[in-house]
Amino acid sequence: MMTEEEIRQFLSRLHRETTPTVKKVQFPELRESVQPGVRIGLDYLEDVEVEVAAELGQVEMTLREFLKLTEGSIVKLDRAAGETIEVMLNGVKFSRGEVLVINDVFALRMHTIAPPRALNLEGES
Repeated sequence: MMTEEEIRQFLSRLHRETTPTVKKVQFPELRESVQPGVRIGLDYLEDVEVEVAAELGQVEMTLREFLKLTEGSIVKLDRAAGETIEVMLNGVKFSRGEVLVINDVFALRMHTIAPPRALNLEGES
């Protein structure tokens, strides 16, 4: 247990320490952590989860038309069957491919894999 004098000393130190002191922070200079030309293996990324989506096509419809859709309704998309489709990785277009049916299951065969800017998918139909 603290004596009354120890409590006073403790509280007086707290009071003095509450006055803020402002100092300019000096950060060390940033340097590359990996030397140029040194590659990190893909095994560091193997367990990273990504979402892959294939966009078959699009259609615009009114809310009234959408609400009339029922099981078995057919929605005509803006692409022809067999046309090349875009494949997205976490919502970013990164590839082109085609839809296949293998043993009654949809599958995707990718034709081109490249950075999004290199594919120039934005203006194509």
